[in-house]
Amino acid sequence: MAGWESLRADLRRLLEESPDALMVFQDPNSEQCGRPIHIELAAWATDIAAGLNAKYGSLVDLRVGAMTFPAGQMWLQKSWYERWYELPGAAAESVGLDVESLSPLTIRTGRFAYQDVLVTNRAAHEQVLLTDGALASAVIDSSGTVVGLYVGPHSLARVGFAIQPHQSRPVPVLIGTASVVPDLGYAVPPGQWRLVIALQTDTGNMVAAPMEITITP
Repeated sequence: MAGWESLRADLRRLLEESPDALMVFQDPNSEQCGRPIHIELAAWATDIAAGLNAKYGSLVDLRVGAMTFPAGQMWLQKSWYERWYELPGAAAESVGLDVESLSPLTIRTGRFAYQDVLVTNRAAHEQVLLTDGALASAVIDSSGTVVGLYVGPHSLARVGFAIQPHQSRPVPVLIGTASVVPDLGYAVPPGQWRLVIALQTDTGNMVAAPMEITITP
C-alpha cells in the first residue's frame, strides 16, 4: 500500500487537474500528522474517491459529499440539515420580501455554485439580510424532504446585504447538491427539484423562499 509521499503527490496532481474535487484535505506540503489521513471530496468525485481508496486503503479516511466512502454512510450530523425542517412556515412575502431568480436556476449534479437571486424589499423600512457571504439553501423533493445541500467549508465572516424600502438588489445564494439521502447516492440525481432559500433579517425574522431548480448530468 502506498504511503504519504505518494499521496501528497496525488493531492498535488488533483489540485492541478481537478481542484474542485478537493473540499477538505491535508496540505500536501506538510508532514503527515497521524493516520488515517482525512480527505473530503465533492459529491461528484466518486471516481476519484474509488482510485484513492484502491491505492491507499486504510491510510485514508474518505468522505464524498455527506457520506463516507466506500461505505456510503452518512457522516454529516443531522443538525446540519434537519434545521431546514425547523424553518418557520412563513414565506418571505410575510415580511415584505420578494425573491425571484434572475435566470432559470440550474446546476450540475454533485456540484455547488453561487447564483444570484433578486430580492425586493416591499416594506417601508430598510431590511438587512444577514449571511456568511451568501444565502443558504437546500434542495427538497416534492414532499418537502431535504435531499441535498452544500457540504464543505464555510466562511465565518458576517456579511449583511442592505435593501432599501421598495428597492431590489441581487444577492448570492450558495447552492449545493450533495445528497443527504443515501438511497439517492452521493449526489442528488438530475431532474426537476425545489430549492428552499433561507433569509434571516437583522430584526430576527427567518423566512423561506422556495423556487424551482433543474439539476443536470
